Amino acid sequence: MQTTINQLTVADLNAVDDLMKRHRQTLGFLPKRALQSYLKEEKGGVLGAKTDEGQLVGYLLYAANPNYFRITHLCVLEEYQGQGIAKRLVDNLKESADTQKRIKLNCRRDFPANTLWPKLGFVTLGEKPSRSGNGRSLVIWQLTFASVSQLELFQAKTSSETLDIIIDAHIFFDFDEPDIDKTMPSKALLSDFLVDSLDLWITDELLNEINRQDDPEKRKKSQNRAQNFPTVESDPDLVEGFARPLKALLPNRRPSQSSDIRQLTKAAASSVKTFVTKDGEILRKSKRIFDITGLEVVNPTELIIQLRELSERQSYAPDRISGFNLRWERLTASDLANFPFESLLNGERKGKFREKLESLIVQANLYECELLRSGDDIIALRVLTNSSNQMLISPMARVAFSANSSLFGRFLIADTLSKSVQKNLNMVKFEDSALTPSLIQELLEMGFVECNKGFVRFCFTCCLSRKEVLSIICKLCPEVENVYQRMSDLELEQRCSPLVLDSTDQHYFLIPIIPGYATGLIDRHQSSQELFGGDPNVLLRWDNVYYRKVSHHNMLKAPGRILWYASRNRKQIIAVSSLDEVTIDMTKELFRKFRRFGVLEWRDLYEMCGRDPSKDLMALKFSNTFLFQNPISLDNVRNVYAENDAGLSLQGPSKVSPEIFRELFRKGYLNQP
Repeated sequence: MQTTINQLTVADLNAVDDLMKRHRQTLGFLPKRALQSYLKEEKGGVLGAKTDEGQLVGYLLYAANPNYFRITHLCVLEEYQGQGIAKRLVDNLKESADTQKRIKLNCRRDFPANTLWPKLGFVTLGEKPSRSGNGRSLVIWQLTFASVSQLELFQAKTSSETLDIIIDAHIFFDFDEPDIDKTMPSKALLSDFLVDSLDLWITDELLNEINRQDDPEKRKKSQNRAQNFPTVESDPDLVEGFARPLKALLPNRRPSQSSDIRQLTKAAASSVKTFVTKDGEILRKSKRIFDITGLEVVNPTELIIQLRELSERQSYAPDRISGFNLRWERLTASDLANFPFESLLNGERKGKFREKLESLIVQANLYECELLRSGDDIIALRVLTNSSNQMLISPMARVAFSANSSLFGRFLIADTLSKSVQKNLNMVKFEDSALTPSLIQELLEMGFVECNKGFVRFCFTCCLSRKEVLSIICKLCPEVENVYQRMSDLELEQRCSPLVLDSTDQHYFLIPIIPGYATGLIDRHQSSQELFGGDPNVLLRWDNVYYRKVSHHNMLKAPGRILWYASRNRKQIIAVSSLDEVTIDMTKELFRKFRRFGVLEWRDLYEMCGRDPSKDLMALKFSNTFLFQNPISLDNVRNVYAENDAGLSLQGPSKVSPEIFRELFRKGYLNQP
């Protein structure tokens, strides 16, 4: 039977709604008013496949963004499947593109439709946890149908378009109620098709609401569910300031009404500025509440309808560190024949330098000579040898003079430290007789101490006491013991990173990061495979900046330690860093401050902040980043949290207790005592 593809209108609302409900198990729930907004083309559209008799046998519901489409639903009646209707719907969407260059969607791995997407030309970008529970995951699919630059592809993989919202008790309790019309708008917030769009938060006042439940079983169930949501931090002074006008505006005779006001005040005093409720009295006063507090109050159905507009107003686009196509290669005979000696000289004659280099090359059983290349250019030289007493020694390290000499020098040092950690060597030494002068300052800034005609630094992959650290240092290099004895616990930990001292007083955080972004910032080996065509290394800075929207700023404090959780298909804690600074400022000011860290050019940041340079972003400045030898799986992370009676949240940065941090750290390295 022939079918025709056309753009559907509001007149088709009931037909689309009926077809959606027939396939509800795999499509999820979308409120009828939200369907109506799509059919009105307010935020996207709906393409439909109809028979000659006018029967709707399939539809594609999509959101339209400036650079891409996002498919929310694709549904074809069972008896019409296998006739190419899905492909025609997708092709029609492609043909309707104006500025869009790709199509994105999420599909649960266990759904039959997951086998359809590659047949339609889609490729996977990774995975993320499904909100449906039971350990299921969502596969992230993308179809590119127009010319897209490498930067645009990178941003497509790493951009976060999520909107932070706070849910009230009415919404929260609906999650555990039966699937009826009254509860479905609330439950829609948990749908997988919104996992890219919403991050759900609660206030701690919700715990009081839970405590008032009479049924012990329900109370326990609600308490367990609440642990899955991050709790906003509120400014106590703002809470007190908002309380009086809101009490005058809203009824507060019953305990539940007073609790509603406390939830509002705590939400308004946090960094999250959207509050979702079904309470009619609060919704009727939403404009007054906004005038008093700046908090936008919406019901769940309206939120889904307005999501695009809200996201554009409050969203951010994360930045990445600019990368060079760097790779290490063993020095070969042909390299030596065409070696750029002049660019690596250190004041000595070319013949003297060549003589020293050749003396190391010929001892292949002792020394490993490597060249750092950017494209075809040799930009650095490193010679390494392992000694028998837990040391990694570099008798020669040179960086060619260029505008990026300092950057490449820090990369050389950071990569050498990383190599020592992966080999379980506790000390690194650069001999000063064959160092580029610029490297000396970089070594000192990266925790090295001058000693015995060279510069030494320690790298401990253990949780140790101060006494134990100083004892090991004394055995390895007694000449510097006094220098380390004078250091504070915090300085000692940083100078011997990734060491964890049992006495350091600082903050600990678990921060989720999209794998593509994580590899650009943290893991140079993996990033090359994902972004740079298989080269074994890309740029890794010793100190770096991670941009995100302004949230969690009351929680994120320096000094601290960060555990990086790579989400999607990785689902592992992959690295540890030191958090050195948290800065919130206008985009133009952040760019000015952190420009030397290799962020994107101003024109790129200008687009990322929505062409509003006065918009605030948050910059987390971190350093001392080391990959774990044994990345920690999500199951292991959950077990550690469960053993410590703690709730795990991976929807955003979260605080970690010292005990959990140390236990996870021990799991990350294989040589723990």
